[in-house]
Amino acid sequence: MRKQIATLALSSLFGLGILAAAPPNQGDQNQNTTPPAKESARRQQADPQREVNRLGKKLNLTDDQKNQILPILTERQQTMRSIHQDSSLSAEDRRAKMRAAWEDSDNKIKAALNDQQKQKYDEMQQARRERMNHHREQGPRSAQPQS
Repeated sequence: MRKQIATLALSSLFGLGILAAAPPNQGDQNQNTTPPAKESARRQQADPQREVNRLGKKLNLTDDQKNQILPILTERQQTMRSIHQDSSLSAEDRRAKMRAAWEDSDNKIKAALNDQQKQKYDEMQQARRERMNHHREQGPRSAQPQS
């Protein structure tokens, strides 16, 4: 009897050890975990509804403007995804197509804005370009804290 209890106890401890060593989100889709900051930022930018909400706040968009801009951003997201997944394109061709798609959607968005909003939007896009250039210049080490 003691042997069975000892075996059961050891088996339980062994099983708990395996559970503790398992990756935290394995098979559990209902856990609310925060994704890494970089990935989270990419998702927020790629989500057309969040982008419309962000632009709505920064540019004081009307509901009608938001309704005009949402399909533009949705189309841009789909276009960018398909370009990114097209393995037949060279890196240079991919960049060129993405730039063209971005400029096209940018022009469509501007068409829905008034003059004051266009000016603010242009400033926001310039700041975005400067951030991107800064990150490119910094390289992959920029994400790591410097000592």
